[in-house]
Amino acid sequence: MTGADVRTILAKRIKELRSGKNFSQAQLAEKADISIPFLSAIERGTKWPYPETLAKLADALDVTIADLFLSDTLQKDSTPDAGEMLKFVLEKQQQTLTDIYEHFFGFASPQGDDTGVIL
Repeated sequence: MTGADVRTILAKRIKELRSGKNFSQAQLAEKADISIPFLSAIERGTKWPYPETLAKLADALDVTIADLFLSDTLQKDSTPDAGEMLKFVLEKQQQTLTDIYEHFFGFASPQGDDTGVIL
């Protein structure tokens, strides 16, 4: 499974959950305290939400974060593993933050954990 696969699954699932609640993008964006263009980009699979944003979306949709990655069909088939997908997303975001820090400062953070990211 690639990052693009995970992004596609997340995009489809958020749109599916939003439609199931009869929310417009504007309504969900307001409930999750994010912008409409950002929500639209997430639903198109062109943007990765931060973990905090995933939590806000899950709360606004009254589901767990894992539910954002698993459709009813996928839950019945029990594939792919939501934990594995979430771990992939979080690792990818952590690596991106490390890369940005190293780009601007030229080295990994001495105050960060073993990955060089200050949390």
